[in-house]
Amino acid sequence: MEPDAPSSRHTGMRSLALSCVALILPLSLAACGSSDGDHDVATDPVPSSFTPATPTPTPTPSVAPTTGTYPEFAPTDYTYELTVSCFCMASRTPIQITVADGQVVGATFGKGHSGRGQVQSGDAVDPAFALTINDVIARANDTKAASVKVDWPAGQDYPNSVYVDGSKQIADDEIGYTIANVQVS
Repeated sequence: MEPDAPSSRHTGMRSLALSCVALILPLSLAACGSSDGDHDVATDPVPSSFTPATPTPTPTPSVAPTTGTYPEFAPTDYTYELTVSCFCMASRTPIQITVADGQVVGATFGKGHSGRGQVQSGDAVDPAFALTINDVIARANDTKAASVKVDWPAGQDYPNSVYVDGSKQIADDEIGYTIANVQVS
């Protein structure tokens, strides 16, 4: 016994017709939405008793720091984790920084982080990345940079992150700094 034959056969022509409809329908609907200004536009009627609200002035917002005006980090003895994002070796590998008397006295790749950019936990960091929090803030204050973006939560003594694009004419000079786990001594 043969299974029942399908009641209709799909042909190549039917598939072609469906594809054409699928392409033409959105185009025709988009054409309906265009306006050359000669058509009347429907509007909702406004009751005659309607009186628009008079806007009330809002208080002037407090002045937030901007590039060139970010304050320095006051503590001089602290540790923190710095992550540098750039087109460079060991990018995005957390660095453990120790600062004493406002100077970096230790900078090693973080514990538990290994292998990225051929670095291992405890390896010394290139001096270019041995930065104090004030060094990062100085980059946030770079008024000559093409673009500076800073995430600095209100009430916090340091930024969470700073991103600097030194020049629009130079490719791959962008650099980001992320600050975490700050412990003041």
